[in-house]
Amino acid sequence: MDVTSAVAAPGAARWRASAWDYLVILGWLAVLTVLGLGARLALPAPGPISPVAADAVAFGFSVLPVWAYLTVTEAGVRRGSWGKQRTGLAVVAGDGRRAGAGRVAVRNAVKLLPWQLAHVAVARIIAEVDAPVTVATTYGLSLLVPAVSLAIAWRDPAHRALHDLVAGTRVVGA
Repeated sequence: MDVTSAVAAPGAARWRASAWDYLVILGWLAVLTVLGLGARLALPAPGPISPVAADAVAFGFSVLPVWAYLTVTEAGVRRGSWGKQRTGLAVVAGDGRRAGAGRVAVRNAVKLLPWQLAHVAVARIIAEVDAPVTVATTYGLSLLVPAVSLAIAWRDPAHRALHDLVAGTRVVGA
């Protein structure tokens, strides 16, 4: 498929693609929930866990697999996640050519950063280990980054969000 002359994907198609991808993510989180409950019933209770270890566990089991899913599918031959494929969208480099794995990896790292920031903030709230201002700042950033990204996409002529601008990518109709 030649997408060098493709136009920016319409916003409605991008929202639908995100909704389809969230179904995949929710499926993964459901599997994690079942496995976690099974492990909790089958294994002895662990001792206290450090906040950094909790952050690493949350990242390793939730954010990292989602990042890998998005990166592998968007850097692959079809240039899109399951949701993007279902809605006829593709992730490309700024010039319309295939976006390499490195660009797509950066794109998804920036895209998922707010999710990880929220994990960190909530874990710190539960563990009561950081100063309230630190937790509030981390959680605030988890909300601010997507808001800024949406504002950027709204104003950008090619509707590129923050993660697309940072990575030098765009989403187009396939």
